[in-house]
Amino acid sequence: MSTDSSTETPDIESPEDLKGENKQPDPVTSNDDTSDSGSVQNEPEEESVQSGPPSTFRATIQASPLKTILKALHANVDEARFKIDESGIRVRAVDPANVAMDDLTLNASAFESYDATPGVLGLDLDRFADPVNLAKKDDLVQFSLDRETRKLVVFVDGIEFRMACLDPATIRAEPTLPELELPASATLDRDLLQQGVKAADLVADHVGFRMDADEEVLRIEAEGDTDTVDFQLDEEKLDQATFAEASSLFSLDYMKKIVRTIPKGANVTVDFGSEFPIMLSYDLDDDAGSMTRMLAPRIET
Repeated sequence: MSTDSSTETPDIESPEDLKGENKQPDPVTSNDDTSDSGSVQNEPEEESVQSGPPSTFRATIQASPLKTILKALHANVDEARFKIDESGIRVRAVDPANVAMDDLTLNASAFESYDATPGVLGLDLDRFADPVNLAKKDDLVQFSLDRETRKLVVFVDGIEFRMACLDPATIRAEPTLPELELPASATLDRDLLQQGVKAADLVADHVGFRMDADEEVLRIEAEGDTDTVDFQLDEEKLDQATFAEASSLFSLDYMKKIVRTIPKGANVTVDFGSEFPIMLSYDLDDDAGSMTRMLAPRIET
């Protein structure tokens, strides 16, 4: 497959930087970064609050949704900070290239039982997934934090695993989710989204999302050296849509990883603009929480 050599992959950036034509954007930065105001960073106070492990953390959850969540997170990162409090778990992580970002909210109600105080755990996603993947679909996975050893205890089907946690300070700090004005929006079934992405992958290395306000159509399209794909989704195929003129191009390598880790049957809301990041948002089953996947565009030069 080949692509237009006049494109390059920018980093996720601030809304102000995104508005400039053909401009190489600044990367997402975190509180670990002391860069200037041109880049996106957290409020300094946010990272200092409850940065240590929780004094109490005990939870039980079905294996199936936990596997789905870990698979989605692991699509872009190998380790992450899990921010824990009484209301549930929050994970926000950006990939090493600053191109893709995931924002997960897992409510306490998603668990069979949940008892936690505020704190942060650093976890290696591969090592966390290993014992979880031994569980059958409907098995319960229990985990708790051993404060003395600073290990996460995972109990699956009679087997106890003790996993060393990572120092959260060694993991990239949580990035700020940019506040973007994305005029085009559509909600569609995940399978339709995957169909369009798979079709684009047949001819190119990039996939375009384009909306025509007059035609009231969402297009997922791709253009290679000799072949093209144009997958048109009108109002009949969309659960809802806000039609506006918008067009952006994205890396298929990243888009494929994101879309294939969205749960089957999920309704995905796609928000995008012209040469702006795309946001793919969906709810987890049974009001367990929500997840937003963000991908930076490839800018024409």
